[in-house]
Amino acid sequence: MRAAILHGAHDFRIEERPTPEIKASECLIQVHACGVCHSEIHQWRYKLDGLDYPRFIGHEVAGRVIAVGENITKVKPGDRVAVWTDGKGYAEQVAVSADYIFPLADDIPFSQAMAEPIACTTNGVNRAGIQLGDVVVIVGVGFMGLILLQQVRLCGALQVIAVDIRDEMLTLAEDLGADVTINPQRENALNVIKSLSGGRGADVVFEAGGSQETLNLAAQLCRMEGKLVLFGYHPGARTINDLGYWNWMAFDIINAHFRNIHTILNGARVGINLLNAHLLNLQPLITHEFMLDDIEAAFQAAYDKPPGFVKSVLLMNE
Repeated sequence: MRAAILHGAHDFRIEERPTPEIKASECLIQVHACGVCHSEIHQWRYKLDGLDYPRFIGHEVAGRVIAVGENITKVKPGDRVAVWTDGKGYAEQVAVSADYIFPLADDIPFSQAMAEPIACTTNGVNRAGIQLGDVVVIVGVGFMGLILLQQVRLCGALQVIAVDIRDEMLTLAEDLGADVTINPQRENALNVIKSLSGGRGADVVFEAGGSQETLNLAAQLCRMEGKLVLFGYHPGARTINDLGYWNWMAFDIINAHFRNIHTILNGARVGINLLNAHLLNLQPLITHEFMLDDIEAAFQAAYDKPPGFVKSVLLMNE
């Protein structure tokens, strides 16, 4: 099979690898799509100390079952599935435990069926414990923020407010159900939130941008004793600029990252069920599609974020 292997900074190479052998409890998946995750970009931009290269990465996989282990009874060759895997997804086939695959409806394109990011947002929303009537703010409405937005809507929030510096992302957020959008480069976000919430601030604020700026802004927008949800991926050092303020405000600080595999898999199951039921719409989020040979261009687009960009997805076996 063909696979993209990362040998160093900006150095993906397409190589021939043996077709993975499956164990009795595993399935062999013909990969049709694998998304480019924001968490992988830093290890592509730089050859990082502490990481082993060459690296066989890629974890946002969807495809079709082509073989099953002898102990598998609930999955059969030909089934369309979304897949959770911690790597080896930038390839034409991947072997995974049968517990790590989720049925995919016939009318959902493979490019939209990424179990790992949907699991992250599902678990993040569940952990936030949104109450009926809450004012919820999402700071940073890129790919993950736009999925969060749709799931927050399902929880009965009174208002869902999207904050971003890209007007095109705010327009997309409106299309997907945001009640209010704010560009903090043109408006005072705190004043707008205070006005909308009777002077209190937001009940729940998701920091989904993964930058120092979005972290600082999220804390400003959250009300006293509100929930500050740290969802964005922060690969480098970040600083709480005023810990005394965070302490005085008595924030309920929620880390919306998950390492327990059972939690992750449950989030994937619930999230893919929502996708199959058309309660999530990822179609407008998949903006840039590439073939496996063009993986460098896919990563470059994910880093550059050209106009209209939301998500890069690699297509295989098409």
